[in-house]
Amino acid sequence: MEALQVYKSFNSNKSIEELQYNVSKEISKLENLNLELEFYLLLIKKPIFKNHVMNLFETLNKLKSEIKMIDTHRINLLNDLLTHSNQIINKIECDDIACDNFFIKEHDDIELKVFNFNNNLLDFKFKLLQYLQNVIID
Repeated sequence: MEALQVYKSFNSNKSIEELQYNVSKEISKLENLNLELEFYLLLIKKPIFKNHVMNLFETLNKLKSEIKMIDTHRINLLNDLLTHSNQIINKIECDDIACDNFFIKEHDDIELKVFNFNNNLLDFKFKLLQYLQNVIID
């Protein structure tokens, strides 16, 4: 059985540059994910499936809905990351501990959202590919 991954923050000692770099990497991943999701939708719409697969139409429609939902979450998370990226500059102007702690908490919160999104995405991809492997014509 696979061990469950748990989010752990290591942000309190990171530099502004490292925080900005990490956020920009996640922004790029989310922007590029758009192409991958479009490909999955295209693949599902193609007539490449075996005949007489039980509930094929229903399952493919459910997968389409899940892809669209993932894309909606992707866009929302991307917007959150872009906003946060702009706010990282404010950490430089922050001189007191309370302000620093607030910023780190905000960063941890967005990082946890990214962590959960990525875990859910990996789970979806695994299920999608496993299903498609069984129903695509050889």
